[in-house]
Amino acid sequence: MLPTPVNHARQAAHIAGRFRDLQGLRQAVAGVGLLLLFGFEMTFPMSSADMRAAGITVELWGLVALAAGIALMVVAVLWVTAWYRRHYGEVERTRRQKRLGAIVGGGGALAFLLPFEIEVFAMNYGHTVPVNLMDFTVALWIIAYWLYLGRPFWHYLVLTAIGIGLGIASIAGIPPATFAWHLREATLYVALASIVGGVIDHMILTRSLSRSERSIGLES
Repeated sequence: MLPTPVNHARQAAHIAGRFRDLQGLRQAVAGVGLLLLFGFEMTFPMSSADMRAAGITVELWGLVALAAGIALMVVAVLWVTAWYRRHYGEVERTRRQKRLGAIVGGGGALAFLLPFEIEVFAMNYGHTVPVNLMDFTVALWIIAYWLYLGRPFWHYLVLTAIGIGLGIASIAGIPPATFAWHLREATLYVALASIVGGVIDHMILTRSLSRSERSIGLES
């Protein structure tokens, strides 16, 4: 077994390499914003036919509410980012870390947007995708994110299993196989996964930093 100081040094190096990614309260705040988006999706019409039936006034109020919610979420994420900077400082990432982080982040966006566009395309031609592809693709991306963060962050495997389970349930028609319900379910899944994963990441980060401070104090 490796000596404890070596373990601490390796863990500290790994945390430093993923310091920005482990600032989980940013992710959790974004998850709360997605929960509000889920509420929006449950309240306002989602299909073109439903929007026309509801009228232009309802559609305009929906757009105003959506824009205000997105603006509020962006401000909240920026505030939390500044809070992390004040309390824990910053770690300069290497070019490789920045490039890898951009690839992982872009992959996450594609994991949601690509099946979303497939659902929209099918809806526009009067068809419905019989399975919630967004659940499956996001769950698969979470596996990639877990590999990116490191294998000790096993809670992401639990979130992956939940997403795959939801995708399998959608094959059986739970919830109904419509674009609106697929989007609502995927939004709720991503929101809760972001909140749970973000809070756990934050706890891991703060505990690791506290442990490192205690170790430095003992050595001095």
